[in-house]
Amino acid sequence: MVTAQQSYKISFYPSTVTIEAARGAGGDHLVIDRNSGSIKVVSTADSAAAFAAAPQRTMSAHGIMGIVNLLRGPYLVLITGREVAGTIGTSTVYRVAETRVVKAAADSRIVSGIDAFDESNYLRLLHKALSVNSFCFSYDFDLTSSLERQQQKRQDTPACMVTASLYRTANDEFFFNKYLSEPLIEAVGSGSNAGVFVLPVIHGFFECKPVSIKGTSFNYVLVTRRGRKRQGTRYFSRGADEEGNVSNFAETEQIVDFAASSSKSSNPDLEGLQMSYVQIRGSIPIVWAQVINMRYVPTLKVDINASRDRFNKHMAHMIDMYNEVVAVNLVNKVKYEKPMGDAFAQLSSEFNSPQYHYTHFDFHKECSKMRWDRISILMDELAEYNTRFGYFKIKRDAKEKPLSGKPMQLQSGIIRSNCMDCLDRTNVVQSELARVVLTRQLRETGVFSSTDVIDNFPNMRSMLNNLWADNADAVSCAYSGTGALKTDFTRTGKRTKMGALQDGRNSVERYFRGNFFDGERQDSIDLLLGKYKPKAGAQPFADDLPLESKALVGTVYISLFMLVYAFFFPRGGHWFCVSNFLFVTSWVMVLALVFWTVKEKHTGELLNWPRLSHYPFQPAVLRANSAISLPLLDRLFSSSDTKTSLRNDDIKKAWPTDKKMA
Repeated sequence: MVTAQQSYKISFYPSTVTIEAARGAGGDHLVIDRNSGSIKVVSTADSAAAFAAAPQRTMSAHGIMGIVNLLRGPYLVLITGREVAGTIGTSTVYRVAETRVVKAAADSRIVSGIDAFDESNYLRLLHKALSVNSFCFSYDFDLTSSLERQQQKRQDTPACMVTASLYRTANDEFFFNKYLSEPLIEAVGSGSNAGVFVLPVIHGFFECKPVSIKGTSFNYVLVTRRGRKRQGTRYFSRGADEEGNVSNFAETEQIVDFAASSSKSSNPDLEGLQMSYVQIRGSIPIVWAQVINMRYVPTLKVDINASRDRFNKHMAHMIDMYNEVVAVNLVNKVKYEKPMGDAFAQLSSEFNSPQYHYTHFDFHKECSKMRWDRISILMDELAEYNTRFGYFKIKRDAKEKPLSGKPMQLQSGIIRSNCMDCLDRTNVVQSELARVVLTRQLRETGVFSSTDVIDNFPNMRSMLNNLWADNADAVSCAYSGTGALKTDFTRTGKRTKMGALQDGRNSVERYFRGNFFDGERQDSIDLLLGKYKPKAGAQPFADDLPLESKALVGTVYISLFMLVYAFFFPRGGHWFCVSNFLFVTSWVMVLALVFWTVKEKHTGELLNWPRLSHYPFQPAVLRANSAISLPLLDRLFSSSDTKTSLRNDDIKKAWPTDKKMA
């Protein structure tokens, strides 16, 4: 049986790599053939001779995230650092603090030329994807599943298989390292002991905080599980795919845990009690995209005709998972976001199911001018559903088994929130819904009186506010690359001017990340999740920039160098000298001209687009056969007929507007 402490020993021999578990493997270990890459489970007794030889080197790890095959062969992805994130009941949850990607292939397996260049880039992308501080796991608790889902699976799974092989009952949607673990799962087969080599890991957020109220103490746990089936970055992963999976899909569970060893109460009815409340978020389940174009507002594309089947599949899957669904749409009802709201409303009206409900709350309009108290309008509208759906409640009997117990009530439905990004507005709404349910839970268990509210307990209120804001930042960093907006309201309960300024800074950073950095981040996610599998000779990182684009990039570097030079060595001896002012102004104008040229003619090759997976909305690359094309100068020095032609040659002709998102 797996225990709350586990470690693995990896030994490298000339032709094999062996992996041993400190506990729970029952004498079995994994053997990787360094030449063929095959993996099998072998008994230690059957391979005593192999273990008698001294390995070339050994290393230890706290877990195996899996194996990824690159051009040189298999690489082990190891968890080499961990830190305790908290507990659920008597189970410890760890946060991944450090990972290592280690070559398992034989040293004789080499690649050269362009393949060697590609291999180094694949490894760099893997390290980039693994460098985030948002992977969590447990050795004896299925962190991929909510408490209620675990209880349902427990009834259908033999007890010996639940703890020995967590991956067998893991939720496929939130088993984030499922692709990396597939070679291990295939090797383990039906062997129950060897299941300890497969460790389900979630990506998202986990935090556990002790709470003490009126002599009663319990743990408050907040966990967000991000889905793996359609993940990516903010502008390169939108809407639903052909299977109905949506971008930025995540399940957030709030747990009130009286079963923790640190909990205490004079009320015996609270001993071993656990209460769970689950919400979900996800991109609007239609075919849509926001195509970067160097402007602050990307080009919005919506294809409602291609959306019906995907919408229906997504909502049917949500009903299958959660029984009843209330979709809360928070996008604006006017201007830029209006097409999104209209499409969502139309498809919702066509989706004929008594278990599906739809409501549209224009968050920005209702809460404009910092009237954030008006979020109560939405809470009142959702009160009937929130009360009827309830929450999961179970009483554990620690004397028998830590995870035993019979459910006292189930959560019968789910509230699905979304805005454009499913980040900022969604975070505010989810935190408010959770507070409403938490108040009801504490009143029903007698911890609160019938008139008590969370605001009566400043320490608890502060803890909740900060925890939910941290959760918002974690989800936002994973999707947009920055912290969430509007977290000042989540942390303090009111909107502040300093919070608005911080939102402005984050918005500017999101602009630069979305246009100039997120393509590579999308590649790293696609590689980690198996959306792209490396092939020899593919050359996805080849430098295919046309000459004019290289010249523009070079001009940017020269201009920046000149501006920095003018700052440290101003002409005329000081910054405000006329000659220095003219020098700086001229190079600023050059920069402005270059950026105008890129925006008008060269977004297809100079913005940061994904290289590994096809992005259907990337503009066509325009290649000039002779001179560099500078739109401003062309318009200034061309004939009237040519000027008219150039004005009509708008960038919109380069956008593949007739293409549909895969």
